[in-house]
Amino acid sequence: MRCRNCGYENRRNTGRCDNCGFKLEPQTDPMKDQRAALQKPLDDGKSKDGKALELTSPHKGNAGFFGLLIFILAAAGAVFIVSSYDRAEYEPEVETVADLLEEEIPIDSLPLMLGTEIVYVFNAEGTSASPRTNVDLSLIPEGTGVSFLGSGSMSIQPVVNYMLQKINSNDFRMLTPDSLFAWTDSTETSYMAVAILPLLDDSAEVQPVELKILFTDQWFRCIIEEYNKDIVEPASGYRFDERVFNRGMNQAVRTISRRNTDERPVHVTLLFPSESTFGEAMEIAESVSVLIDSLGYEGFNIKWVNVTN
Repeated sequence: MRCRNCGYENRRNTGRCDNCGFKLEPQTDPMKDQRAALQKPLDDGKSKDGKALELTSPHKGNAGFFGLLIFILAAAGAVFIVSSYDRAEYEPEVETVADLLEEEIPIDSLPLMLGTEIVYVFNAEGTSASPRTNVDLSLIPEGTGVSFLGSGSMSIQPVVNYMLQKINSNDFRMLTPDSLFAWTDSTETSYMAVAILPLLDDSAEVQPVELKILFTDQWFRCIIEEYNKDIVEPASGYRFDERVFNRGMNQAVRTISRRNTDERPVHVTLLFPSESTFGEAMEIAESVSVLIDSLGYEGFNIKWVNVTN
């Protein structure tokens, strides 16, 4: 669950928050229980029989006089002790505590907003990206999720090239690719998101069935190279057309269902023309992801291709 104190996603609702340490259990209590103390009325100043309490004048005593006398005697005694004895000066030994010297990692709101542990934010050209995270990059645990974020106006080529280069590098060997994000507005408050998969490992014991889906101005294609299947449907423009998509995907699903008798997982690779923008590809990918999830397929690997007639 997401901690209501700091917003950190703990992926559990028991114990303490991994970020701020607050207990998670009370945060899931019903609002009725949390506000129970507010339901009790305050004391209205009446007695048990409902009558208002009578005001009486306080009893005047000599407590103030005796208090002042005790203070004067104590002050005189302190002055006498201080003037009679030499005071020793204590210089404490300075100890260096490693925990106090450790620099605090500031909380970054961007990974919290996107729900990912590490997000690489692309520059304006999409040729490089810098990490934003709340995780200590020198002590990254195995399986940490990594995502990528950029502006929709960039070309898809440098974005995909950089992403695949990172996923293939040794830096990502112990990490898990998470999602691909694209800003949809200039204020960078709204975004599109699709899940991304790591590249196929040829040494894996079970190899998935790879389904490639290509979108162009004129054609929509579903390609299953393992089964030598290439399904082509005419398209009316470079966009997601649910009718055309379902017509081609129905043939692909039937082919996979008949031949994939071992029920191997199906991984989806989306292919886009090299001249596409990152935003155009993400709009199509986000629309496809809903239908792919309903089939139980896993996505996506995203690539660009040179399309020729």
